[in-house]
Amino acid sequence: MFDFFKRKKEKEMVKPQRDPFPTYDEVKNLTIIDIRDEEDIEYYGKYPNSIHIPFDEYFASKLLMLDKNKEYGIMDLRGVDIYEAEKIAKEVGLNAKALRGGFFYISEVLNYKPIKEDK
Repeated sequence: MFDFFKRKKEKEMVKPQRDPFPTYDEVKNLTIIDIRDEEDIEYYGKYPNSIHIPFDEYFASKLLMLDKNKEYGIMDLRGVDIYEAEKIAKEVGLNAKALRGGFFYISEVLNYKPIKEDK
């Protein structure tokens, strides 16, 4: 009798899975919504296929101006605020996904190097 309940409970348990880390090709082919601070962009640089939209009180209204037919990846410095930003992007109708690991993962692990603007 107890075996039946135990087996049923084990089947119902689903282990939570996190989004996989992005691949190099995925990052290169998406339009990246870069939600880092202006200071981080000046210091570390930015990707050529990125749009800087700070994650602030105007974030959702700025997303409304983007093309809804494109695919977007959302990136911050370390992958902390991306899930909240992804939720907002989907709420405004964008095809967006969070780029787990953030800027440091993309630049150091995937070796997708940013460009720095000289002043």
